[in-house]
Amino acid sequence: MAVIYTFKYKFIQLRALGETRKILVKEKNRSAYSTFMLSMASHIGTGNIVGISTALIYGGPGSIFWMWIFAIFSSIFSLIENTLSQVYKEKINGENRGGACFYIRKGLNNKILSIIFAVFLVLTNTVFFQPLQVNTISETINITFGVEKFFIFIGFVIFTYVVIFKGTRRIVKFSEFIVPIMSLTYIAVTSFIIIINFNKVGDMLLLIIKDAFNLNSILAGGCCSCLLIGFRRSMFSHEAGLGTMPSISAMADSKYPVEQGFVSTVGVYVDTLLMCTLTGFTILVFNQNITDFQGVDLIIYIFELVLGKLGFYLAGFFMFTFALATVVGEFYLGESNLLYIIKEKKHKTWYNILYKGLFLFGIFIGTTNNTKDIFAIVDTGMILLGIANIYAILKLKKVFDLELIKFDNSKRII
Repeated sequence: MAVIYTFKYKFIQLRALGETRKILVKEKNRSAYSTFMLSMASHIGTGNIVGISTALIYGGPGSIFWMWIFAIFSSIFSLIENTLSQVYKEKINGENRGGACFYIRKGLNNKILSIIFAVFLVLTNTVFFQPLQVNTISETINITFGVEKFFIFIGFVIFTYVVIFKGTRRIVKFSEFIVPIMSLTYIAVTSFIIIINFNKVGDMLLLIIKDAFNLNSILAGGCCSCLLIGFRRSMFSHEAGLGTMPSISAMADSKYPVEQGFVSTVGVYVDTLLMCTLTGFTILVFNQNITDFQGVDLIIYIFELVLGKLGFYLAGFFMFTFALATVVGEFYLGESNLLYIIKEKKHKTWYNILYKGLFLFGIFIGTTNNTKDIFAIVDTGMILLGIANIYAILKLKKVFDLELIKFDNSKRII
């Protein structure tokens, strides 16, 4: 469907770069900027590092190519779903709240499906997706500093109480602070590693293309197909079409809903086409036998190989901050959908306590399981979300078409 819609709308998602520049730089829309930072906190996480590391370990170099292809085409879903989140958002406790469950309920008039989706998303941001971020932090601290996982769990609980459980403003402020620092530093360091090995880039690109179209790689048994792994890791990284990001996009105050759709679509490109690619290139330029690694340890090994002890600690810093920022964003996503579920119920305090309990349980899962097992949990969450959300945005295509016409007409008037 992503391919069909991309051609139907004439690759409209590629307009996102130019439109977002106008919104964030020229018009200086502070609301859109804050929302973009929080969405990037959720986007830029372990999927950019551990996700790519495991993709290369189990799927081979060709998985990078199919990751690019999937990101470009599936970004049309990001444009549509985040536009819809603006159309159907509403005020709850003085804040803009919205997302897939809101447009399923109000757009499709399907209360049952909206509740099911909200429950899926609450579970996703507590016990499906969140454990991978926590596992990355746990493994990183354990490898880098030798801290026992029990003490890491306790530290996580304290951080969760001090920062995450204290409300939306503290979550947004944390995201605005940490995202630019970790992203720009990561881009600088990985770019440096690639540049000093630039003579190997040509061979690396050739390896990626050859492996992507190698029948043995494509038809590899079960989950080891470079095509399937590329698609799955790409989807986990940018989450376009899963209905997760619309909950964040609904926060913004946009003159035209499509504007927020474009802003969110840029997040897909920054996340996958830039950050994931930098990780993949950084690993592949060294042509190491990566099958001996599990995921977290691979990128730490590569950084240490190039930068010595500094690289060892830099890798730990990136793994820690990327995962931590995502955990913060995921709490907000789950909370928005919890508020949708309980807005008409009594005894809301008990539901909030239950949600926070699930969130802490996700932290426990992340600190007590290995990366490969947790990715199986992640894939289950993506399937549940994707089916419900894609159905909804396909049914609401006419609403998106109308908003697109309004936006384009406004530009012609100007």
